[in-house]
Amino acid sequence: MRVVLRVLSPLLGLALAAAGLLVVVEVGWRWVGQGSLVGPLTGLSPTAWTWTDRPVPLVGACMAAGGLVLLVVALAARAPLVPLDAPADRVRVAITPASLARVVGRRVRVEQGVVEASVTASRRRVRVRAVSRTHDEAALRPRLLEVARAVVEELPLADRPAVSVVVLSPKDREGR
Repeated sequence: MRVVLRVLSPLLGLALAAAGLLVVVEVGWRWVGQGSLVGPLTGLSPTAWTWTDRPVPLVGACMAAGGLVLLVVALAARAPLVPLDAPADRVRVAITPASLARVVGRRVRVEQGVVEASVTASRRRVRVRAVSRTHDEAALRPRLLEVARAVVEELPLADRPAVSVVVLSPKDREGR
């Protein structure tokens, strides 16, 4: 489905921009008095508008601008990747942030005292939120931070992301 959307979005933006540009060119051509490129608008429109009516160039300009915006957004959108060390010249290797979070999360979840953990990762940061019923944050956080940093260090990442750990525990709430 993603492939279809990645191909369809730029094509739709290009088609919308081209149609809007065609409307603007036709209106300009009519204003100059050179006749018609497309033909009469009355057969194409359910209203009684003509090419020289005021809403027609505005609609065309909006279509062209909207199509260009859609085209730029579609071409700029790409999956975020975390680069790994290059194994050879002219070879790029990357991992998705979800895969990085999965690797760190799997290791954090097996630690003693961790009931559940959620991990989010990006190119610059790995965030771990762990829940413990038996340990408080002061006891568990340093160990989980060490484990998460060790996992990140083991991976051949080109840039090391910052690692942060938050531990949620009922023991911390009891002391307040």
